[in-house]
Amino acid sequence: MVTFSVDGQKVGTVEENPDLLARLVEAGHPIEFRAADGTPLGAFQRSVPGAFCPWEPTLTTEQARERIAEPGGMTLAEFRKQVSRA
Repeated sequence: MVTFSVDGQKVGTVEENPDLLARLVEAGHPIEFRAADGTPLGAFQRSVPGAFCPWEPTLTTEQARERIAEPGGMTLAEFRKQVSRA
């Protein structure tokens, strides 16, 4: 049996409520799929059309700029150079 979790909390299964997955997706919740024993199986986050960052739809342009300004990053060219040495 596969369970659905939102924010780390089990919210149900398809067997318990066949409409649950559709309702969670419609509400925009990031959904975790877990085995009955709690082992993570995967996750789903609906993309928001026109979102600045489709994989993190609540990210604002200002937050992205702050992240870019944080120390310790590298350019794509630097990353490729580092990976090619490995």
